[in-house]
Amino acid sequence: MTEQNYLNTPEGEAKLLQDLLSAERAGARVASESLQQCDDPKMQALLEQIRQGEVESCKLVLNCLKHLGIEPNRETGAFYGKAMAIESLEERLPFVDKGQQWVIRKLREYLPGCEDELIRGELEKMLHIHEVNSKAA
Repeated sequence: MTEQNYLNTPEGEAKLLQDLLSAERAGARVASESLQQCDDPKMQALLEQIRQGEVESCKLVLNCLKHLGIEPNRETGAFYGKAMAIESLEERLPFVDKGQQWVIRKLREYLPGCEDELIRGELEKMLHIHEVNSKAA
């Protein structure tokens, strides 16, 4: 079974959604804490845009999990620790964009085989948020 096929099984879908939720929590925390360290207005605007996108994405994933009757995890992804270990904001931002790219890649792998209209709609919104934020970064 290819990864593409696995993603579109109930187990694969549940794992993907839980992984995305953990990753979005991590991204929101990284953006929020980075914002507190930043005094450049241009970078502040970008970090706030990313933070809002991550928070909105958490809500979208939570909607999907609720729709499927799956209890959401409470984890923050390992991305948080890795990103915050990068002290310089100028160096951290490209790493944050790698996180955006990971989400984009995962969603593009999953969506073609998604037959659930609610999940497809929520994750297409999430994909759009990440594409916009990745271009901005």
